[in-house]
Amino acid sequence: MMKKKGNETIAAVSTPSGEGAIGIIRISGDLAKDIADKIFIPMVPRKLDEFITHRLYRGSVHNNGGIIDDALLTIMEKPNSYTGEDMVEIHAHGGPVILTTILNLVLKSGARLADPGEFSRRAFLNEKIDLNQAESIAWMISAASEAELKSAASQMKGELSERMIKIKEGLIKLLAMMELRIDFEEYEEDEPRYKDIYKGLNRIKVQLKNIYERASKGEFMAQGLSVVIVGKPNVGKSSLLNTFLQEKRAIVSSLPGTTRDTIEEVIKLNDIPLRIIDTAGIRKPRQDVEREGLKRAEKKIKEADLILLVIDSGTDITEEDMQTLHLIRDKQALLVVNKSDLTRKVDLGRIKNELKRRKVVRISARRNWGLPRLKSEISEIIKRKFIKSEAASVMISQRRKKILQESMEAIESALSNIKKNISLEFIILDVKDVLKKIQLIMGEGVGDEILDEIFANFCLGK
Repeated sequence: MMKKKGNETIAAVSTPSGEGAIGIIRISGDLAKDIADKIFIPMVPRKLDEFITHRLYRGSVHNNGGIIDDALLTIMEKPNSYTGEDMVEIHAHGGPVILTTILNLVLKSGARLADPGEFSRRAFLNEKIDLNQAESIAWMISAASEAELKSAASQMKGELSERMIKIKEGLIKLLAMMELRIDFEEYEEDEPRYKDIYKGLNRIKVQLKNIYERASKGEFMAQGLSVVIVGKPNVGKSSLLNTFLQEKRAIVSSLPGTTRDTIEEVIKLNDIPLRIIDTAGIRKPRQDVEREGLKRAEKKIKEADLILLVIDSGTDITEEDMQTLHLIRDKQALLVVNKSDLTRKVDLGRIKNELKRRKVVRISARRNWGLPRLKSEISEIIKRKFIKSEAASVMISQRRKKILQESMEAIESALSNIKKNISLEFIILDVKDVLKKIQLIMGEGVGDEILDEIFANFCLGK
C-alpha cells in the first residue's frame, strides 16, 4: 500500500454500490469541517461552527450555488469519532450518480479518496480500536451466519483483547519472578527448581492453545470446510452433490466419466459453511481431458478437510476403488455406500480395514434416503476434529495466527528447558520471545506490513 501522510483528509462512499434509499459519504481529517462548510447549506441558516457534534442537520449539497441534492449532514468532532479525527458524514439519496457527484465535489474541495480500510486504520493508529476489534469489524460486515455475527460482536466488545492483556501481564510477572530467582538463586537450593515458573508457563500455553483453536474455528466459519466427494466413475458422486444442494447442479448419467472437472458449491450445515466439491471419477485416464480431470481431483483431495469416499453397494471392489483408497488413506474420511437400495455385493469389511475402520454411512442418492444420517456424521466430525470447543470463535489474520503458533512453540521450548534444568538465563530469553510475539498480536509495535494485510481486506468506506 502506498504510504500516505496521516494528516491528509480522506473521503469515500461508505454504503454499498447500486441504487438505494440512502447513501453515505464519509470524510475524515483536519479539513473535514472546512469541506462541509464549502458544499453544504443548512435549511435553518446557521454557521457550521454552531453545529452540535453528533447531531443530524438537514440542508442541501451544492456546487457553486447549484443544488445537487437534499441531504442530512452530521459533524463528529475529534477525539470522539470513529477515527479519532474530525469526521463528517453526508446522508444523501442513494443513487450512484448522486453519490459519485457529491464524492467528486468533496475530493475537489480538498480531500483525497480513501484506501480500503483506511478509516479503520486511522481508528487503530489513534487508539480508538485495537487490532482484534479492527478484524472483528470486517468479520461483522462479512458475517454469513448468526453464529459468526455473535462471535464477531463478542470480539468487538474486547473479549479477546482482555484475554491477551491478561496473558501479557502473566508473562511480565513470570519474567519478574525469574529475574528475582537469578538474584537470589543461591538461597533456594532446597526448593524444587522453577516449579512455579513451569506451572505459570504451562497455564499460559493452555490459554494460547484455546485462542488458537477458536481462531481456527473462526476460519472455518468464515471460509467454510472443504468437503471433497471422491470415488470411481459412476458410483453416484454427482447425484450426491445434487442431493446436498437439492437441485441438479451436476450432470448425472449412467455413462461413467461424465464429470471431467471439479464442481464446487457451498451449503450450510449447522451454521457452518461447507464447500462441497464433486470430482472426476478416479480411474486410469484414457485421454488428455480425463488426465487433467484426475490431476485436479488429486489436488482437491490433498487440500480437503474432509473426504466423502463414495462406493457402489451393488458392485465388487475394483482396481479403481483401491486406487482411490490409496489417495485418501491419510486423510480425514467418511465412507459413503451409495445405491444401498440394490443388492449388496461390495466387501465393506475390506474397505473399512483399508480406511482404518472409519465410519460407514449407507445412502441412496437416487431414492433420497440416508442423507440426514450422513449430515449428522459430518457434523460430528466437524465438532470432534475441527471445532473442538463450544466457545465463541475469534477472527485474526493468517499472519497473526502464525505468530500465535510461534509463541506456543517458544513456550514449549521454555518448558523443555525447565525440564532439562537449563540455566534460568536461557529460559528468560524464550519467555521474552513469547512476550514480544504477544505484543505483536495485540498490535504493539506492529509494522506496516501486518497493518496492510489486515486493512486491505476492508471495504473502501470502512
